[in-house]
Amino acid sequence: MVAVVIAEGVAILLLGLLVAGLLRSHAEILRALHDLGAGVDPDDSAPRRRPAASSARVTGGPAHDIAGVNPRGDAVAVAVTGAEHDTLLAFLSTGCETCRPFWTAMNGDLGLPGTRVLVVVSDEESESELARLAGPQVEVIASTAAWEVYEVPGSPHFVYVDGPTGRIVGEGTGPDWPAVRGLLTQANADRAIRTGPVGVEWRDNPGRIDAELLTAGIGPGHHSLAAPPDPE
Repeated sequence: MVAVVIAEGVAILLLGLLVAGLLRSHAEILRALHDLGAGVDPDDSAPRRRPAASSARVTGGPAHDIAGVNPRGDAVAVAVTGAEHDTLLAFLSTGCETCRPFWTAMNGDLGLPGTRVLVVVSDEESESELARLAGPQVEVIASTAAWEVYEVPGSPHFVYVDGPTGRIVGEGTGPDWPAVRGLLTQANADRAIRTGPVGVEWRDNPGRIDAELLTAGIGPGHHSLAAPPDPE
C-alpha cells in the first residue's frame, strides 16, 4: 500500500513538472508574439504587425468597393472603382501601437490632393477609442469583409486605388506616414510611365492594355472578348 502511494506521489510530481514546463514555454511564445507586435487575442479579427521597414508592391489587380458601418452605426457603401478620383485605403486598428502615428497623420494634411482617404477598421474595434483617434474629420468605415477581400496581412497597411480604372496601383506599409507617402509617390510615378504615350516598348504591355479596356467599359467576361478575330 505504501509503495502505491509513493508511486502516485511520484507520478503527480512528474505531471506537475511537465505542466509547469508547458506553461513556461507557452508564456515565452506569447512574449515573443507580443514583442513582434502580433495580436494574440483570439477574438480580434484584425491582425497586427510592426513593420520593420517600408515595403510596397504594385499589383495591378482589381480593386473592390467597400461596404460596412460608419462610426454612427449607419450602413454605408463606398465606391472606389469607377470613381473620378483615386482612393487611399488605410487599414488601421485602435489597439495597434504602430498605427498611432498614422492616426495622428490622418487628422492633418496628408499631402495627397485629389485623393480620397478612407480608414478601414475591423468590426470589433472599440467605438470610444475609435472616436478618440479618428476625430471629426477622418472618414472611417468598419468592414472586416474589406480586410478579407483585400487580403490585408496586418495593420497598418495601405492600398492605393486608381479610381477610373478600378485597379490597385500599389500597396504596402512603412514605419511612419512620410515613408508610406514616399511609396505612394513612387507608385504614382510608375503608373504615369505605364500609362504615358504609347511607344513601341509599351505597345504590348498587359497592364496598359487592361487599363485602356477597363476605361472603355470592357472588363473580364465582356462579350466582345469572345468574338472571333477579324478576317484581316
